[in-house]
Amino acid sequence: WINEEDHMRIISMEVGDDVGAIFRRFAAALEGVEKVLRSEGFEFMRNDHLGYILTCPSNLGTGLRAGAMVKVPLISARKDFREICAKLGLQARGTAGVDSASTGGTWDLSNADRLGKSETHLVNIFTHGVSTIIQWEKRLEKGEDVAASIQGAGEWARSKA
Repeated sequence: WINEEDHMRIISMEVGDDVGAIFRRFAAALEGVEKVLRSEGFEFMRNDHLGYILTCPSNLGTGLRAGAMVKVPLISARKDFREICAKLGLQARGTAGVDSASTGGTWDLSNADRLGKSETHLVNIFTHGVSTIIQWEKRLEKGEDVAASIQGAGEWARSKA
């Protein structure tokens, strides 16, 4: 995408859950773009303190947003679902993007942070958080209680900060 929210957006996506392959393809695409820019005497704007300088302040830093559409109707029926996601370092968006509603319990879950962490760290937070949400959903499907697990949800994300 050119000149949408940011000047350029590189998207790597596929059906399935091979986040590693998606990330490697993204990194290769980004390296290719950077190589062309450098050959023309240009580079992405970067600041040692803020990271990459983008037009959308919420994307300062790496600018990396790893996301997945996940159907989790039971856990997301909780009134505190967005807060649970935040404890895991995730942001929950509806099926039509920011500030939209979920459709049938399907959510776009992504890393909440962009600033102060490496791309690899952000992908790790994302994969751990989404995996945890899915595990809770499966337990709820079996009629199990997940309240105690949710109570300590932020421990992993805080320990990796």
